[in-house]
Amino acid sequence: MKKRMALVLCTLMFALSITACGTSDNNANTGNAAGGTNDGKTTNEPAPAEPAKDEEPVTISFMHFKSDVTDGVQKIVDQFESENPTIKVDVQPVKYDDYYTVLKTKMAGGDVVDVFTLNSGAQTKLFVDGGYVEDLSGKDFLSNFDESVLKSQATDGKNYIMPLNAGPIAVFYNKKIFTDLGLQVPRTFDAMIEAGKKIKAAGKTAFALGWKDQWTLGMWVGRDLPSNTALVANQPDFFEKLETGAAKFADNPAAKTTIEHAKQLYDLGNKDQLGVDYNGIVDLFAKGEVGMMYMGTWPLADIQKKNPDLYNNSIGYFPYPFSNDESLNKLEFNPDASLAVSSNSPHKEAALKFLAFMASKEGGDAWVKNINSLSYVKGSSTDIAPAVNDLKPYFDKGEMYDSQSYLAKTSIDWGSQFVQVVQNYFFGKSTEDEVIKAMDNWVAKNHK
Repeated sequence: MKKRMALVLCTLMFALSITACGTSDNNANTGNAAGGTNDGKTTNEPAPAEPAKDEEPVTISFMHFKSDVTDGVQKIVDQFESENPTIKVDVQPVKYDDYYTVLKTKMAGGDVVDVFTLNSGAQTKLFVDGGYVEDLSGKDFLSNFDESVLKSQATDGKNYIMPLNAGPIAVFYNKKIFTDLGLQVPRTFDAMIEAGKKIKAAGKTAFALGWKDQWTLGMWVGRDLPSNTALVANQPDFFEKLETGAAKFADNPAAKTTIEHAKQLYDLGNKDQLGVDYNGIVDLFAKGEVGMMYMGTWPLADIQKKNPDLYNNSIGYFPYPFSNDESLNKLEFNPDASLAVSSNSPHKEAALKFLAFMASKEGGDAWVKNINSLSYVKGSSTDIAPAVNDLKPYFDKGEMYDSQSYLAKTSIDWGSQFVQVVQNYFFGKSTEDEVIKAMDNWVAKNHK
């Protein structure tokens, strides 16, 4: 697995090196008088392509869970539509917490969504097993992705989804706050907590925690626990065994570690940690009032808009130190969204054109530019943000891992349940042992 991840990441970083001096090709068009206007002035706007006479206008639906970057996705769609004037895209962003419930309801009710995002692994397999996803194996546009990436996202040996993006999940920090307080970038969990205590003692918020949104706490739990389980407790097959009833949370010392970690972060978080959502903590961080924020690269575009000076000069980014063994604390690097076409779509040709655009270098560059996340498309730009440059040593040395690989063989949604029961622990309504017992009881009741 390490070799495979390293190969994937090397591919992405190689793309970084070879595209650093690349230029956009915004003027590529059909040869029309791009930019010409009736008043004789010129613009940089490309003229829309003329539709082929035999192409009927069609509208495809595109549902995605990147609701935090709705404007960026729309810009990419606008670019696609300008080059494919007979195809309109009905964009349907859905908040991640609700996304799979909405998608499953639509599918079960016969409401076809032509193109939709999926996470690779268990979620994709669920929809493939239900017969809802078109097999993309052998499509020409898949040649724009590294073979190792396609293999890593295959289901039962076939490519039902097209890789879209990947990125680090790490800790943003305010460099000015760290400098003013004489803090070093922490390399262990305890060092991170100590830094947080000093930030709090200085009258500032140590950690931005938007745990009103279940996904933000779930994202953290879903990485702290498998990381400590596989790499500290040395139980890499724990979740696979949990699926079959061969293991319990009570048998896993990492469960208690994650509960303790959660409480330590909670105690150093912003006010009303369970009442503030993702957007709220991005606002807090953008104001320069917070020391650290555990997150992917998604909020960078928003922070750039709200506080350009902070974005350009004062944001750092370091790997989340899930353990106190510095050698284990590598950079978490995960696939994010992938694209699928409905097997029942009446507009498959148009849907596949949309995927082909997203798989092109132009589409990959548009994704990086507008979403601030790395694209899997070979040769696409990796110029995301100044803060991401802090992670370059980890990319260069291949010091990365994917905690989600330890969850690949389980379909138990233990994360949502864990988030619920650990909140009682925050309020002192349960002990660590009671949280663990509640988890084992839930698994026994719901997954016989």
